[in-house]
Amino acid sequence: MSISDLLSVIDERLTALGLSDRKACLLAREINPKVGVDFIRDMRRRHHDPKAEKLAALAQALNIPLPQLVAALSRNDAPNDVSEHLMPAPVEPIEVRGYVQGGAWRSALEIPDTDRYQIMVPAKGPYTHLPRYGLEVRGESMNKLFPNGTVVEVVNFSDIGRAPETGECVVAIRRDGPDMEATLKLYQCADDGTILLWPKSTDPNWQQPIRLCHMQDGERHYRDFGDRSDGADTQTLALVIGAHLPIGKFSIT
Repeated sequence: MSISDLLSVIDERLTALGLSDRKACLLAREINPKVGVDFIRDMRRRHHDPKAEKLAALAQALNIPLPQLVAALSRNDAPNDVSEHLMPAPVEPIEVRGYVQGGAWRSALEIPDTDRYQIMVPAKGPYTHLPRYGLEVRGESMNKLFPNGTVVEVVNFSDIGRAPETGECVVAIRRDGPDMEATLKLYQCADDGTILLWPKSTDPNWQQPIRLCHMQDGERHYRDFGDRSDGADTQTLALVIGAHLPIGKFSIT
């Protein structure tokens, strides 16, 4: 493989953007957390063959068409099937359309249409044939799984055609009259049929579950949700199937 040709293309783009190797890798890491901060340096010093998914993230971070990088890597003595080998799994955009609170119930907040944005997610998977969308996580009650600012990819249970299962991460909503509230939690159906929504947090304030109704009542609420306005109704709206975590600074201690 022609790592030198690939690096020439990357260097030209880094110069145009005024980026260092490390900064470019950090940008790529925001797209794919598997990209290490030394991804480019390792190619320079050790002539490491780049993984397809990491090269795709770097291409996106540098706003270079991925086929251009693959073509550079395929020059000279590279095998004929190198392009096929390096092409990553297909991705597609989903819209980030609102916020969800990783804490107590909070007002369900949709992002204004003008502020909505898209993220790239895998186009293949068990639920990729269904409508999906993104939600920004706010708060600390799920920070062991989804730190504040994470964008979770979700699909509605009404589209899946089944109820949630114990151990799944869900977005639950409740309505009390005209007000709509939402929260992000781990779902548990206890042995006695009680529905529990568990936090997963390092914060001592978020260690106890939200206790909902008995499963049979929950099923009734699920059927009736949207038609009632005489009291609080709860619904496990959506299943979390993926997450995108922006990478920033970390505490050294």
